[in-house]
Amino acid sequence: MHFLNRTSFTLIIAAAMSLAGCAPMERVSRPTLDQVRLGNARGQVAEDTKLLAGEVRGEIDRVDRSRREISVIADDGRRQLLPYDIDRTHVVYHGWDYAVDNLEAGDRVAFRPLPRSVSYIETIRVLEPVQARSGTTIARPLPARARADVVEGTVERVDPSLGTFDLRPPTGRTITVSVPYNAKTADVDSFRSLRRGDRVRVEGEFVNSESLQLLSFISPRDR
Repeated sequence: MHFLNRTSFTLIIAAAMSLAGCAPMERVSRPTLDQVRLGNARGQVAEDTKLLAGEVRGEIDRVDRSRREISVIADDGRRQLLPYDIDRTHVVYHGWDYAVDNLEAGDRVAFRPLPRSVSYIETIRVLEPVQARSGTTIARPLPARARADVVEGTVERVDPSLGTFDLRPPTGRTITVSVPYNAKTADVDSFRSLRRGDRVRVEGEFVNSESLQLLSFISPRDR
């Protein structure tokens, strides 16, 4: 009886191996980021939509190489600045490693928010390159965006009735920051919680040398 069982088991294994040999599993080779950028990707460019635990998904607005910061607009509409280290920050696309310089505005990415104790982002995963999102794998320049300015300083005065607050940078004169009527809910909440003496970092566009139109609060207030 045991002999028959062993014989049957052997025959089943042999048959499985024979079938596997006749129909080998096909491995799909996904294109590298370089291939997508240069238009050398074959077939449809695979999109990686799965988020890992704790990750945030968003779109790169710009890469500021002079400040070594990446501006990302998250899916919830919040704008975040990700400081990076040119030698230590890794960019990953389908398991391939790249340097930060390979990132482009318009790329869909995933990252883990920075703890206060960490000074730079360690890993950014490219979910979908901008060339794939534009419907073509041929690299092409993006239209120029209006350059936003980042200002950091101490809040001196808050005027809720006008939707403005005065911000004094470490150097230079006080700047009046205006919150637009159509500001995101998160930015309105941040404005309402401002108090004199808070240190904040904001992104906006200068109307003149003393007035800034708010685009987004970048970092939470800190006393």
